[in-house]
Amino acid sequence: MNKIMKPDFRTTSIQGAVTALIFSCLPLSSLEAANSCYQSFSDKDYVQARNQCQEVAEQGDAKGAFLLSTIYYQGLGTESDEQRALFWDQVAAEKGHPDSAYRLALAYQLGQGVNKNNSQARRWYMQAALADHPKAQKQLGAMFETGTAGEVNSQRAFDWYLKSARQGLADAQLRAGTMLLEGRGVKPDRAHAQHWIRKAALAGNANAQVALGVMLTEIDPPESLSWYEKSAEQGNALALQNLALVYYSGQGVAVNVDKAQQLAEQAVTAGNPNARTLVDQIRLDAQQKRVQQLQAEKQILSARIHDAMPERSVEPVFESELTLEPEANIVLASLSLPAPAAGPGQPMSENSPTANGDVRYMSDGWILGQPSNLFTIQLTNGTDLSGIKKYIKQHNLPDTVRYYRTRRDAGIFYVLIYGEYVSINAAKQALATIPDSARKNHWIRGVNQLQGLYRQP
Repeated sequence: MNKIMKPDFRTTSIQGAVTALIFSCLPLSSLEAANSCYQSFSDKDYVQARNQCQEVAEQGDAKGAFLLSTIYYQGLGTESDEQRALFWDQVAAEKGHPDSAYRLALAYQLGQGVNKNNSQARRWYMQAALADHPKAQKQLGAMFETGTAGEVNSQRAFDWYLKSARQGLADAQLRAGTMLLEGRGVKPDRAHAQHWIRKAALAGNANAQVALGVMLTEIDPPESLSWYEKSAEQGNALALQNLALVYYSGQGVAVNVDKAQQLAEQAVTAGNPNARTLVDQIRLDAQQKRVQQLQAEKQILSARIHDAMPERSVEPVFESELTLEPEANIVLASLSLPAPAAGPGQPMSENSPTANGDVRYMSDGWILGQPSNLFTIQLTNGTDLSGIKKYIKQHNLPDTVRYYRTRRDAGIFYVLIYGEYVSINAAKQALATIPDSARKNHWIRGVNQLQGLYRQP
């Protein structure tokens, strides 16, 4: 609110008294009454001020009318009375008082105590703005920017924002800076845009602080972080989201997923629905990392169990197979073999190939005819024959791989295997003969285990 200069009624000169009378249009006794009104209001003696200001307001004193309106608006020393407040603001505004003109414009714009009327709002904002009222200038700029003034005029909007910004109003500084950044109503100028946005940020404007943080993201990450934090401390929902992204991605700080999730959840609570996507992403990543951790722990445990087993014991079957066929348990062989069978990479003995002409595709029941005391490398399995062939081609597997049909509860099931070996160690050594890409998901099976799982297609 602009400071209204009080007329000095203490002059002792006749000339000074005459001058005061000329400018006030009030008799000397009325000037003394006006001065008493101002002083009582300043002293917070609102009961006395109401009576004194009523008297001078009725005689046309603009400031007295403004103070009387303030008393009724805020209920100072009396009950609040919106209609009386509006009446005296109208009186003061018509006498040229900028603060009353601003309040009257705001009432018309919001429809508070009067019917909403943007035309009247523009009229009174304009009067106050021309009297250099910074808030009125900013509001008038907003009306021209949004079109509520009766027209959309970005240039006039920027001009009024700039006038207000130069008087130090942070909201106007942010708007002027934003229009300079976007080149609306003015030629784009990033340097001047940052100048005004920084002024608003330094004045404590939370929106300006997050805007400055965005502008400095790539130029100066530490300062960008600092402005995000200042804005977030004020509860700015966008700043909370951006700060969460900083800690989630490690932009200039150490990655801190827990803090990122906490900030993102605060952003949602503060009214930023877009932050919900980030919350969900962080939670999903945490779940995936937990699954990976459990899988790693399972592999370590499986390796320890394997090392503790006799050499003839086999690797665990997949959980899916245990679920589908619970009777197919791990088989432990205790008898030693009389002599080694085929060496690493050497195919099993086979029946005649199937009708499709692929020597790797074994006939139904073929696995049942293989030596049950040997081991093989199972590379993959699945329900899609074309997928098995694609896997062979993709990993450039040798012609000595074999695949055959069996049945599961869901239907036909194909199993791709490689070689026959006298021990698990021999099978592990044979892994060196197949491409690296095919070694990631293999597991070593006992032939007797595959035979136990076999069901006639």
